[in-house]
Amino acid sequence: MSGLNRRELLAGAAGASALHAAPRRPNILCIMVDEMRWDAMSCGGHRIVQTPALDKLARQGTRFTNCYTVSPVCCPARACFFSGRFAHVNGVELNGYPAHTGEIFLPTILRHHGYHTAISGKLHYTPKQFDYGFDQFWSFTNEGPTPEIGYMAFLQKAYGSPEKWPKVPGTCPWPDDPLGRDVGVFRHRREDFETEWITDRSLEYLRARKDQQQPWFLFTSYLKPHSPSVEPQPWFGKYKPSDMPIPALPPNAKEIRASKRDRQKRAFVDDPEMMRVMSAIYYGSIAHVDQQVARILTELERLGMADDTIVVFTADHGNMLGDHGRWFKGVMYEGSSHVPMIWRGVKGAKENGGKIAEQPIENLGVMPALLEAAGLPVPAGVQGKSFLKLARGGDPQWKSTVFSQLRDRMWIEGGFKYIESGKSGDGQRELFDLQNDPKEERNLAAEPAHRERVERSRERIKRVQDEKPVPVRIAGMSTPAYAQLDEATRKAAIARAPDNINP
Repeated sequence: MSGLNRRELLAGAAGASALHAAPRRPNILCIMVDEMRWDAMSCGGHRIVQTPALDKLARQGTRFTNCYTVSPVCCPARACFFSGRFAHVNGVELNGYPAHTGEIFLPTILRHHGYHTAISGKLHYTPKQFDYGFDQFWSFTNEGPTPEIGYMAFLQKAYGSPEKWPKVPGTCPWPDDPLGRDVGVFRHRREDFETEWITDRSLEYLRARKDQQQPWFLFTSYLKPHSPSVEPQPWFGKYKPSDMPIPALPPNAKEIRASKRDRQKRAFVDDPEMMRVMSAIYYGSIAHVDQQVARILTELERLGMADDTIVVFTADHGNMLGDHGRWFKGVMYEGSSHVPMIWRGVKGAKENGGKIAEQPIENLGVMPALLEAAGLPVPAGVQGKSFLKLARGGDPQWKSTVFSQLRDRMWIEGGFKYIESGKSGDGQRELFDLQNDPKEERNLAAEPAHRERVERSRERIKRVQDEKPVPVRIAGMSTPAYAQLDEATRKAAIARAPDNINP
């Protein structure tokens, strides 16, 4: 495969010169999966899916059991993750929305401080042509400045078509159903499936960085277990549908789904057999990713880099998997908003050793935590709170609250989750006792005993949404091209954005 091009080498040389003025900083490997629930790991107690690599990583570092995404859909979640700023502040409030002019992301900041940066896999930013701070860009789709070395170009060269999920004929039981038509066995070689290709590019990058003095940041970003439910064998059939635990559907699930338009039908499910089949493939996808994580971590060890590398594993959002009769994400219920988070520090770090942190955290805190762990200042304007002290023995000042937003808004505090819909919170209101009602089946919002809690949650949400911190600025760093998008171009992109939050 293609190695580093001239632009990356020049950027690397410039970054290396900056190292003369600073001590060697830790490498950073950030692994993100798409649409993975917090409980879909064997170390999290799941009785079906097997994740030995993630289990081992958790035993070596800290596993955060109550991490939530601050916006449960792809583009907003990822923009918040890398900006450390909420969606209403950075401007990426739905899929296809560009960030506000002046918004900068973590890879750019790290590059400014001497890091070489790379992505292998999915980014999902708009506009798609910019590098967003990555020196090396292996794209899962046709985004970034070098799509000619991306996955779709690879498929075009190998098979004469850029189609990412071709199915073996006859392997889809529901070809005419808006959701069920996703199912099928990958038609090409297992080694050429997206999950393996993303890993191969990551390994290529790590090998290129061996013996380099410049620290690196690698974002390995898998699409799976996101839809479609396409996998190569043996992962497609790794788990038996008959063994799948599935939630009870609402009594009126068929009526609800029948009332939706074709695209909306994808977000609802009314067929237990379809749920079992798609759940089995979902967990097979996770097992496939877990195997690839093992490949990367093994290579880190082989290259002698593991002791100097911070490793983060997380997801942008989850998947409902039939809870409340829903599929995919985009809502504030646990399946959609509650995500995995594992952090392993460099050798000897206080956060290592198999710790479990149960305090609620937001994935907004990853960006400042990485800066803190790298010995870099967290700039003004970053809203996320670093959870590094929490992982290193405890933080008595930890806020233990969570805010999330999309078309609904969520506030978690004191073991209760409050959800409100409507632009001004004037729509449906829900309150759940997560400790005693983890499946969110009993809405307490209208009960007099919880009136004060509801009003306090509404006030907290309004307070967060009223926050408009100054844009992040780094002394001595020029504004990157992607942050200079004019407002007219941004509004035009928003007008073209799909009016949906599910695939």
